[in-house]
Amino acid sequence: MRETRASQELSTPNEIVTFWDSCRFAARVITYHEEISAVSVLPITNPVSTLSLSDADYRRDLGNGLLLRWSTAADIEGLVQLYSYVFRDGPEHPLNHPLAAWTREMMSGEHPLITSGDFALVEDTRRRGIVAGTCLLSQTWEYAGIPFPVGRPEMVASHPDYRNRGLVRAVFELIHARSAARGHLVQGITGIPYYYRQFGYEYALDLGGGRALHLATIPALARDAPEPYRLRDATLQDLPLVRSLYDREQAGALISTRIDERYWRFLLDGVRRDSGEYSRLQLILNAANRPVGYVATSRVRWGTDLGVVGFAVEPGISLIAVLPSVLRALQSQVDSLLAPRPDMPAVQRILFALGRSHRLYDALGEALACRHHAPYAWYVRVANLPAFIGHIAPVLERRLSDSVLAGYTGDLTLDFYRGGLRLRFEHGRFVVAEQWHAQVWGNQGAAGFPPLVFLQLLFGHHSLSELRRAFPDVWAEDEAKPLVEALFPPQPSWVRPLS
Repeated sequence: MRETRASQELSTPNEIVTFWDSCRFAARVITYHEEISAVSVLPITNPVSTLSLSDADYRRDLGNGLLLRWSTAADIEGLVQLYSYVFRDGPEHPLNHPLAAWTREMMSGEHPLITSGDFALVEDTRRRGIVAGTCLLSQTWEYAGIPFPVGRPEMVASHPDYRNRGLVRAVFELIHARSAARGHLVQGITGIPYYYRQFGYEYALDLGGGRALHLATIPALARDAPEPYRLRDATLQDLPLVRSLYDREQAGALISTRIDERYWRFLLDGVRRDSGEYSRLQLILNAANRPVGYVATSRVRWGTDLGVVGFAVEPGISLIAVLPSVLRALQSQVDSLLAPRPDMPAVQRILFALGRSHRLYDALGEALACRHHAPYAWYVRVANLPAFIGHIAPVLERRLSDSVLAGYTGDLTLDFYRGGLRLRFEHGRFVVAEQWHAQVWGNQGAAGFPPLVFLQLLFGHHSLSELRRAFPDVWAEDEAKPLVEALFPPQPSWVRPLS
C-alpha cells in the first residue's frame, strides 16, 4: 500500500498573490511540451489494416516481425504462457499457476465481464509467440447511485526481452478504442506506481486500505462453550440475501461497483477453483443456522496474509458479537488458500482490505488491529469529460439544490492549462458541459487545475482546499469557490475490482 500525498498549508504573502494574479491575467502565450515517455515508441502510422482499432480483425505491422492485433480463442495457450511467466516474484520462481487459471477462465467464453476476443496483444510472428498483452473487462460503476459503464484494462504484461519498445503503448491504443466503442465513459486500472500516467490516467479513487491482525491475537473460544456463529459457503439460493448485504456494505460510497446477478451467479457457481483472482463468499450463520451476514475472502494468499474483501451483517446484528467466531473460522481456513508458489511462508495475519473506513474497524478496536494500511489508489481515465459530466448531471443538480447556491444561474469555467471545461446552469438545472479554452485577453476561467488533477475533485478523492495545498497551480476565484465546493465535495468511495 502507498501513503496518500501529505501536504502542508502554506501562508501566502500578499506580494506572491499579486504576482500569481498578474501571471494568470496576463496574455497567455504558452507552449507546452508533450510528455516524452521513457520508452521508445514504435511508429503507428501506415497501419496494415484500414479497419477501426476496435474491430476484431484489426492488424498492424509494428516491424521486426511484431504484429499488433486482437485475440481469438486460439490464443489461449500463448496468453497463459505469457502471463504465468511474467507475473512471478522472480526469475527463479515457478510459473504462476493461479494466474494461468484466471487467464483460462477469461478466455473460456463463459466469463461475464470479458470474451476471448478482448485481449489486445503483440505477436512475434517469427518466433510464433505472444510477447505483450492487455485485456479489457467491462463493468458498471455507480456515481452517487447513477450507473455508468467502465472499461477495466487488466493483465498488462510484456515479455522482459521485448520491453522498452513501446509495445504496451500500442496495446493501450487498441484497448482505449474498444472501450470507447462500447460506450464506456471511464477507464479504471489498478497498477504499479506512476506507469499508467503515461496513458492519460490519474490517481482519483481509493484502492484498498484496511486493518490487519495477527492470527496469534485471535481470542480463543472458552472451554466447553458452543461457537455462537459459523461460516458456510454461499449458494445460488442465497443470492437475494447476498445482494442485499452487499448493497448495505457499499451504501454511502460516492463511487461503487454495481454487481449484477449474472456476475454473482458466476462467482458462486461458475469460477474455476484453481483461480486465485476471485473471492470466496461465505455466509455467517447464528446458532439457529439462520444467515445473519457474509464475509468475502481471497482464494489466493496475499503473501503471508489472508485477505478479507467484504464483510457485512444484517441490521440489528452486533458486529462485536459476530467477529470472534468469524475470526476463528477464518483462521481454520488459512492452510487451504491457494499459493502462487509452494515455498511461501505460512499465513500469519488476516488483512481486512475494506477501504479507508468500515464499521468492522470499530469492532476490531485497537486491541486486535495490529496495523493500519493506508489506501493506494485507482488510476482513472475520462477521455470525454463533457459526456461524463452530462451523465452525472442529476447528482450535480441535487448538490446545488442542497447548497447555499440553490437556483444558481451562470457558467463555471475551469482552466486545465491544455484546454478546459464550461458548465452552464439555469435556475439550478444543468444545461450543458462543453470544451472550453481560456482567452488570451478575456475570460481566464473561474478555477484552474493542472491536466488530469480535476479528476481527483470530480471523483471526491480530495477537496478543493486539499488540492490547493498540494498543487500551487490549483486555484479558484473567491466568487467561484463556493460553487466548486458545492458541486464537487469530497466523499469516500469503495470500488471493488471485479475479476
